[in-house]
Amino acid sequence: MICPRCGQPISYIERQRRGNQVYYFAAHYYGYERTPDGKIRKKVKKCYLGPSAYIEVTKTHSDLGLTLKGLTEEGRERDYMEALVESVRDRIKSGRLTAGRARELAAMFSRFSEEFKELARELSEYAAEEVAHKETAKEAVNETVAAKKAPERTLTRQGGLKRSPLRTLAPIGGQSAR
Repeated sequence: MICPRCGQPISYIERQRRGNQVYYFAAHYYGYERTPDGKIRKKVKKCYLGPSAYIEVTKTHSDLGLTLKGLTEEGRERDYMEALVESVRDRIKSGRLTAGRARELAAMFSRFSEEFKELARELSEYAAEEVAHKETAKEAVNETVAAKKAPERTLTRQGGLKRSPLRTLAPIGGQSAR
């Protein structure tokens, strides 16, 4: 995973609790270093990723039913879309939506509907390509491992087998290979 702050690979995600809030940091591990006093310590750089939930900002979006979440929360997109749909439905049922705003939202959702269909097609193609890529990579790794494990079975002039780089094979006809 790549850090959205600095663009470097993330070694691990650190979670810190302060009061009733949880904050996330991306840790970049750079090995060990010796301090001037001779002690050895880990060399780690941390990048702030944000809180698990944006409590104060969420208060200003309560009319939309949104709970804004931090960068590390999985499924944020889905949760936001579901909350917005539910919010509009609630406003329709309660009569808190004007006719003009209803027409505006209807036009917007129609346009988004087409965009979401196209996006769904792109996501399906992407997922299929990722699966194919991973299967190809897995096959390549398996072939490499199999090639490393396969002993060399070439006959020598004396009728015995050459030694494998991994182990010594028994000679043909019970003759000693040495």
